[in-house]
Amino acid sequence: MRTPSTLRWQVSERIVSLLVLGILVLYTYGILGVAPYAGFYFENSNGRIADVYSTSTQTPTLQVGDILARVGDISWEEYKKNAWLVFFAGLHAGDVVEIEVNRNGEPVTIMWKYPGLDPSVLKSRFINIWPLSFIFWICGAAAQIVARPRDTRRRLFIAANYLTALWLIFGSLSTFRLWGSSILLHATTWILLPVYLHFHWVFPHPLKELPKAAWTAAYMTGFALAIAEVAQILPKSLYAIGFLTALLGSLLFAIMQYVRHKDKRQDILILAGGILIAFIPVVILAVLVISGSAPALGPIMLVSLPFMPLTYFYVIARRQLGGLEIRLNHLIAYYAFLLLLGTILFGLTIPFANLVLRQEMIILTGIPILLFVAFAAIYLYPRFQVFFDRRFLGIKLPHQNLLETYSNRITTSTSLHSLLQFLEDEVFPSLLIRQYAFMQVRDEKLKALLAQKVSDDQLPNDMELGDLIAQTKELSASPSVTTDWVRLILPLKVGDNYLGFWLLGQRDPDDLYPYAEIPILQSIANQTAIALSNILHAEQLRKMYQVDIERNEQERMRLALELHDSILNQLGYLRRNFDEDNLSPKLQSAYEELTRRLREIVSNLRPPMLTYGLKPAIEDLADTLMERTKDKINIHVELQSDEERIPGHMELHLFRIVQEACENIVQHADATKVNIRGKLTPQELDLYIDDNGKGFDFDGHSDLNTLLDNNHFGLAGMIERARLIGADIQVHSNLGQGTKVHVTWYSES
Repeated sequence: MRTPSTLRWQVSERIVSLLVLGILVLYTYGILGVAPYAGFYFENSNGRIADVYSTSTQTPTLQVGDILARVGDISWEEYKKNAWLVFFAGLHAGDVVEIEVNRNGEPVTIMWKYPGLDPSVLKSRFINIWPLSFIFWICGAAAQIVARPRDTRRRLFIAANYLTALWLIFGSLSTFRLWGSSILLHATTWILLPVYLHFHWVFPHPLKELPKAAWTAAYMTGFALAIAEVAQILPKSLYAIGFLTALLGSLLFAIMQYVRHKDKRQDILILAGGILIAFIPVVILAVLVISGSAPALGPIMLVSLPFMPLTYFYVIARRQLGGLEIRLNHLIAYYAFLLLLGTILFGLTIPFANLVLRQEMIILTGIPILLFVAFAAIYLYPRFQVFFDRRFLGIKLPHQNLLETYSNRITTSTSLHSLLQFLEDEVFPSLLIRQYAFMQVRDEKLKALLAQKVSDDQLPNDMELGDLIAQTKELSASPSVTTDWVRLILPLKVGDNYLGFWLLGQRDPDDLYPYAEIPILQSIANQTAIALSNILHAEQLRKMYQVDIERNEQERMRLALELHDSILNQLGYLRRNFDEDNLSPKLQSAYEELTRRLREIVSNLRPPMLTYGLKPAIEDLADTLMERTKDKINIHVELQSDEERIPGHMELHLFRIVQEACENIVQHADATKVNIRGKLTPQELDLYIDDNGKGFDFDGHSDLNTLLDNNHFGLAGMIERARLIGADIQVHSNLGQGTKVHVTWYSES
């Protein structure tokens, strides 16, 4: 039930809307039927006559370059000082008015016959920018009707559209100064400034919560400057700085929105694309006007400008449009395509715009253009729509071939994170599903893997698992559920095992899941179940592999301790009991070689220096390898590390990766230089191992099976160890260019 305050607010909104519309209609009448037409154009800054369209029946007459000094009873100084004054006000066609000008420093009086409006003048005024004000008003009025919730963002969007509509209509009439349009243009600019900045600060999501006093001060300043404009106590051109500040400030806030709110980047990209499409034709037209080659139909290019408010309206209201969602998607795509196609055709016709062509030449020229339009409509538009849907509307998978596309793409999801990301970013948006939950079943318990617009208390609990299973025995688009937001429940099964459920809620345009679509959705859910099953099995195998590696490392440690504490100690005891005088040189040499080799084995099984940290262990490994190769390989180590060490199991895996990389270099690379460099901290790991050896043909994109099939067991082990600790490893090598190994890891905390 609507409260009295809500009703009052709605009534006030409608009154404001009608008031703005009334002003637009009144000033449109002023543009088309009341604003004086003097028959010449003068520059408002200095009164210089820039163009003369008609001539007086008397001599002397006006000439280009004359400087206005007086028109009737109004002097130029009075006109410049008081923006309420209007030249030629109240005159009718045929009336004669006295005009005084300065010509080459001499005063000249001209009896000018006022031409008044004629059909050609009316036509030129009709093809202008004033109709755009009604487009902005329509966007504001439409937002009042459909945009929800009734929050600050909605109110600011409505205010921005209405103020922009007024700014455009005042600006269209400002050169005539009729009904204070010039003053109102300046005053509206200062009110626009805080509204634009506030809107782009909170849209699509607030950059930061600012005190209400800050925005109150901004609005009070804007209104104060507007009042000062009405009182004409500000410099005439100062409002341009306000307008430029509004535009640049809005652009800056939009960039900040894009950088700060990654989840809202899609909306910001839609806005950027809409603004680009809206202004490309206008910029082309401006260039043609400046160059003097604009054709007579050039102003028709201005029809692109409404695309900008339409884009803003779409972004702010796209999720509350109900049955209009899909229609508006198609409308925007059609509009954008027609604008781009029209711009291309406009460019093609420019060379012929000022030529006088015979009828047969017009036909010969028009036939290729018509063929191009037909080709674009039949062949190019479907591809443009796919591109537009993907890049601007966030519909990344084609709805018509979604099942086939999903079948191909699902194979690329090799982890639970990538699968959920694929569903969240592409599948559900392409199906226009705005509210959902992906519940996993494990050990007869429910766990939410993914949820959109669903709170924790809206999710089913473990006690409701049986109810979910019962309701999925027969597919239904109206489940008698658990929670009132659910419109459809789809099971994720492999055989007779339930791996999870899709709980689907709000969907554009009307929350309906037609029976014809349910089998398709269930097929997608089935493929998801298979992918989820494979991922879970792979994770289980990976855990078993990790346990096996850890058990192997523990066995290595046990064997190293046994060799060190037992065998080496026993050998030392025997050595001390030898008679040095009767000990043969061969036996002594064999004893030293045996103990050296045993110590090397112990070091490989469990590097002693790893007790003191990863950096000392790698440095010791480098020294050992250079000693073993008799300095044929120079290994340079440059590592940065903190006093705080990374976890012990990570140190061990990272050491094994470096050890394996170095062993490969020693045995296969024929290298003379090896660099081990990087950063080792508990928050960040960035480790490089590169050599100048002969290298091999490897692009870094092969999977484990390919590596094993090609006998790259060492590389496979390095990659698997990196995965076990959540690190990323990149291996790049080319024949004759050495090998580079790059390991990175970042702490999630």
